[in-house]
Amino acid sequence: MKVGYSFFVGDLFHVGHLNQIEQDREHCDFLIIGVLTTEAVNYKPKPIIPLEERMRIFAALRDVDLVVTQNERDPTNTLQKLYDLGIQIDVLFHGSDWLDVPGKEWIEAHGGRLIQPPYYEGQSTSMIIDKILEVRS
Repeated sequence: MKVGYSFFVGDLFHVGHLNQIEQDREHCDFLIIGVLTTEAVNYKPKPIIPLEERMRIFAALRDVDLVVTQNERDPTNTLQKLYDLGIQIDVLFHGSDWLDVPGKEWIEAHGGRLIQPPYYEGQSTSMIIDKILEVRS
C-alpha cells in the first residue's frame, strides 16, 4: 500500500484544494492530510476558519483517509511522528507553486519522493477574500 501525505492550511476550502487532493489520491492508496495550526501559518495571513473546523472539512472528503494536525509550516516533524508510529510515507505532495518544498529532504532520505501536482491558478483563499472585500465596499 502506497501512503501519501499532503498538507494545507485549508482556510475557506475551495476547488483548488479539491483538485490537489484528487490529484494526490491518483498517486497513493492511503492519503493523509496535515492541516496547519493557526500558529504554523507564519507566511501569510492567519486562517479565518478555526483549526477543528478545517480538519472536519478535510476528514469529510472521500479521497482523504486520515487527517492530522501539523504544528509547523515544515511537515518534517509530523512526518517523523507518523514514521515513529509505524506509518511509512511513500509520497509527499505539494502544489507546484512552491519551488522549495519543506519536507522534501526528509521524504527522500526515507525512501520516498516528492510529487508536485500543477497548482490551480483559478481560485485561492486570497482571491476569495479580495472578492468579498470588493463586494462589501
